[in-house]
Amino acid sequence: MNYDKKSILNKNKKKLDAGGGYRALSDKMRKKVSKEISKLIDAGQIPEKTGIFLTQDEEDLPVYGPIGLAERVISRKKVSGKLSGARIVLTKDNYGHRGTGIGGMGGTMCEAIDIVAGSLTCEKAMHYGQTESRANFITDGARIYLTERGDIQNYFALGPGDDATSISSMLKSGIGIKADHTLIIGRERARILVGKCAAEGGERTANMNENITGRIDIGQASAGPGAFQPAVMGDALIEYLQKINDRITSVAEYAQGIEDRLLAMRVDFASHFHSGAGLGYIQTFPDPILATKAGAAVRPYLMKTTEKVIDQMNFYLEDAKAFGIANGAVGSSAESGILSNTVYIGK
Repeated sequence: MNYDKKSILNKNKKKLDAGGGYRALSDKMRKKVSKEISKLIDAGQIPEKTGIFLTQDEEDLPVYGPIGLAERVISRKKVSGKLSGARIVLTKDNYGHRGTGIGGMGGTMCEAIDIVAGSLTCEKAMHYGQTESRANFITDGARIYLTERGDIQNYFALGPGDDATSISSMLKSGIGIKADHTLIIGRERARILVGKCAAEGGERTANMNENITGRIDIGQASAGPGAFQPAVMGDALIEYLQKINDRITSVAEYAQGIEDRLLAMRVDFASHFHSGAGLGYIQTFPDPILATKAGAAVRPYLMKTTEKVIDQMNFYLEDAKAFGIANGAVGSSAESGILSNTVYIGK
């Protein structure tokens, strides 16, 4: 065998590593390595059926089946008439054996596409070619599943979540994407949105529901009911914290004013008690001027206190509005709430 893998991969001290997947097309070294590989393959110098350089392989994989008569399967490999390897299944809604899903029950208007890489690869035991398997939404390696109508959340064993009544996936179109690592990359922008778009004439779900309630849950898939809480909206939170800071400053100033008034009253009362003339015990009487002065300070003090009580009541109402509980239910406020009505984050 006249082929030196090391010399191919290390030409000019460059390695054909993961970087080879995204180097610029003008990378002369990458092109040179690619030509060298093509020469070796054309010359028949690559060991047969080893899969080196993506040549033919003999990897023993589970086979897809049984295949429904309504299905069309595009598979990477076909061994002894059986399909195996990565596959695309054009089918009707199902999530396992041929009796599952709306399609398995004979339903109509439930077209589906199942894209899979790694059949049963997450199983604890190794499965070879004698193992026949259809879709396994739990132990297949990576999947993109599209259905015209189905119950996508239950197919992936997630359940309906906190709001089971209004946001169930039953009889609705769905797309499920699952893998060990899932990347969503926007070179300029990535958006995760919920709800109806601004299309002319409105929009509806596959079950003809026009009253769409949107909600985004971000958290662990295994989280049970009550595990998600409304996300805090940043700008609204900053505005609210600024108001809190103003309140604290106001209360501090008010407390200082009380101290000043109390000190003045102490001085007034101290000067009010004076010595009497005569023999024995002399009982003095309040000085009319000082008593009037002290009494005059009480009325504005009480008025100011009343104003502070009213202000505090307004603060409570503002708090209720800020946290979306002004009408007795979290999230009921519109623009002023600091809690999101659509985004929920898991504990």
